[in-house]
Amino acid sequence: MSGKYLIIISSGLDQKGKMIVGLNFAKNIYRKKLAEDVKVVFFGPSEESLAKHDPDVDTLLKILRDMNVIQIACSGYAVAKNVSEDISKIGMKLEDVSDTITNFADQGYRIITF
Repeated sequence: MSGKYLIIISSGLDQKGKMIVGLNFAKNIYRKKLAEDVKVVFFGPSEESLAKHDPDVDTLLKILRDMNVIQIACSGYAVAKNVSEDISKIGMKLEDVSDTITNFADQGYRIITF
């Protein structure tokens, strides 16, 4: 096991394949113990996708939650697009991710975007 990874999902449902690949990547590196820690941040259009409850995305979110992989969404974007309540209902934290991302980078997390 080596390294800590911050997976940033910014693609929306118009690029659902990228979302799925990113979520599967987070799941697989955690499950295979290829990383000591994995966190997932949703930023931008991906947050609107969370509110639409796509079944494939929801399934992967549940798997990641069950694995205790922390998931965070951008509070500013969620408010601007009026999806804060929908995101909170699925148990995801809302934060100012400009702070979140820089804090994780300062802690040595490798950042990968999808």
